[in-house]
Amino acid sequence: MLFNNLAFLFLFLPLTIIAVHLASPRRYRMQILIVASLIFYGLSGLMHAIVLIGCVIWVFLVVDRFSRANGDLRALWLAILGPLAALFYFKYWAFLVRDIFMLGTYADQQGFDLFQNIILPAGISFFSFQLIAYAIDRYKGIIAKPIGFTNLLFFISFFPQLVAGPIVRFHQVADGLYNISRFKLNAEAITEAAIYLVAGLAFKVLIADSINHFSGPLVSAPESLGTTGLAAVVYSYTFQIYFDFYGYSLCAIGLARLFGIQLPSNFLRPYSSLNPQHFWRCWHVSLSNFIRDYMYIPLGGHERYIRNIFIVFIACGLWHGAGFSFIIWGAYHFALVAGYKLLEKQWNRLPKTLQCGMNFSLVSFGWLFFVYPIGDFLTAFASVFKAKSDAVPSTDLIVMTAIAAFICFTVRIEKLVKSIPDLSTPMSCILSAFSALIAILVLLFIDRSANFIYFRF
Repeated sequence: MLFNNLAFLFLFLPLTIIAVHLASPRRYRMQILIVASLIFYGLSGLMHAIVLIGCVIWVFLVVDRFSRANGDLRALWLAILGPLAALFYFKYWAFLVRDIFMLGTYADQQGFDLFQNIILPAGISFFSFQLIAYAIDRYKGIIAKPIGFTNLLFFISFFPQLVAGPIVRFHQVADGLYNISRFKLNAEAITEAAIYLVAGLAFKVLIADSINHFSGPLVSAPESLGTTGLAAVVYSYTFQIYFDFYGYSLCAIGLARLFGIQLPSNFLRPYSSLNPQHFWRCWHVSLSNFIRDYMYIPLGGHERYIRNIFIVFIACGLWHGAGFSFIIWGAYHFALVAGYKLLEKQWNRLPKTLQCGMNFSLVSFGWLFFVYPIGDFLTAFASVFKAKSDAVPSTDLIVMTAIAAFICFTVRIEKLVKSIPDLSTPMSCILSAFSALIAILVLLFIDRSANFIYFRF
């Protein structure tokens, strides 16, 4: 089940709110949300829910039951082994066997194929990393005491952030989790949640999906793009993936507010970054923080900078997907960050507008690895030199991309929510009316909405 689904908006969500806030004692709120979250996730496949619960049970038993105390290194490695093994099998096994070792076959077979019939559980990269972070934080003593199985299962399975993040650390949601039975759903919380949810769905349905629809003819013919067509694909997808993922993150924040949980922001206007290094402090912040805290710093941080950022960016690429295009995308961003470090003084002397424009264009080009597999990527790039004439983007795509660019560089939903006036003021009424209009537009077009891009990660 996804947020951009009528069954979710008009069946699952209202029933969950009623069950949590009206139809049950406060002390059972967490258990009800766990059941709701498992239903939400299990609708994508029963096996997916079993994998999720199995990983949680594994980490809980190793870290909080069998481990004698914080600092038990053997228990840490054993705890990490569970979610990593699941992640490796479901996400990387087929890639390793087929593409690396050239084993197995792509031919159709009658029976079950251990390599071919693996279905990736939705969001496995997110909840695996979240479990790993919990195990490491317990090992380091950041989480001093066991939190209990119910709390751990709720922390991992909470449906707003389960499928596509953010990758939450326990300390970020601990207050809301421990006080969930005392949370009161008031007008302020409902207003904030509604704005986040409407904005997130609008970004996804009205902007990202529209760009996806209008860019389809160009994307499907990489051999005939030419310079103009390639530029259109690059920059339109840049905004498509941003509003797709940012939209999901806003929905997650809003939905969590309905139950007293404060999820962290996952995007800090990344396309306004002045350099490649700063971009990664603003794009998918929760993943960047995870990689920084649990990979980059343990590897030695700045002591062996080039080696360490190479490792973490290759890992970042692989986290996004099992394929050579993702590995190359990670290597590409390593080259951007390493190049910036090498030329930092010269880069920083440039006018800030030029810095921002150069960084935006470099990052945008990298998204082409998400659009195409390697072969089609090379075809699209070669079309600049081989195409007899440039493909021309439609007027709809140009207009939609321009609207997306304007909103991307001027609108900050989190700041808007913080500045909400008193609910009785005229400005608040205007904002409510505008939000209602946007919500109606979302509902009109939601039936054509595609899956969230990061859903497959």
